[in-house]
Amino acid sequence: MKLFIAALALSLAALLGVPAHADTTYTVEPFDLDGVVAWWQPTITQLQLGGSECPCEKVQYPSTGLPADNQKGADAIWALVQQGTIKPGDTLMGFSLGVQVISLFMSQHPLPGGVKLVLCGDTLFRNQQLVDAGQGIPWDTPNAVTMVANEYDGWSDQPDKTSAPGYWTAMLNAAIGGQQVHNYAATQPGAPANVVQTRGNITAILIPNQKLPLGDESQRPEIDGAYSRPAPSEQQTAAATDEQAPGPMEVSQAAEPAVGS
Repeated sequence: MKLFIAALALSLAALLGVPAHADTTYTVEPFDLDGVVAWWQPTITQLQLGGSECPCEKVQYPSTGLPADNQKGADAIWALVQQGTIKPGDTLMGFSLGVQVISLFMSQHPLPGGVKLVLCGDTLFRNQQLVDAGQGIPWDTPNAVTMVANEYDGWSDQPDKTSAPGYWTAMLNAAIGGQQVHNYAATQPGAPANVVQTRGNITAILIPNQKLPLGDESQRPEIDGAYSRPAPSEQQTAAATDEQAPGPMEVSQAAEPAVGS
């Protein structure tokens, strides 16, 4: 009887054009003090990429930024996987510190096939560093991963050529950029101006920045010379739109359903 009811439900869903189950985006917040401070539960991740991945449900964990809490976040994701809550077709999305939590989880456990990852603002070089430390997204992951970084966001796009003449200028530029452009609410990951690299199932997207955080455009060649990743071409930089340019960080207190304990 149960099999008959399930088959009937699938048939009705197909006739009505409704999926058998709705795919869900699960967000891992960077600083959301679930179970720590009752009145401080901002939701930032659901606003990234213009909210295009949401409505979402957030993974509950005490995200204070401490390494022990990163592990609690990874454990919370694993519990949802084991319960069958996170399933093929769903998306796991992180922003900033939330990416570190997801990276730690991925270094410890597999995700079900068909679960996608969308990671903003703690990617590219940062994830490579985590991989080197045994805490990052495995480069041979079978899951589709999209990593998005704003150019010169010091949290996710740091210069790595320490011997370059402009290295320390680039470091200063990235430090300022970490304060100015660590925001992905207006980012358009599919814009033609973006620099896209693919390695296996991982797609890394660099969003060009029309303005240097330092403010002196004459320093751009010197700064770009301190990076090993490809720099946007002049045409790509010129094609970057206002929507690509990060603005002030938005923090939403809008209700976001939570899963987990």
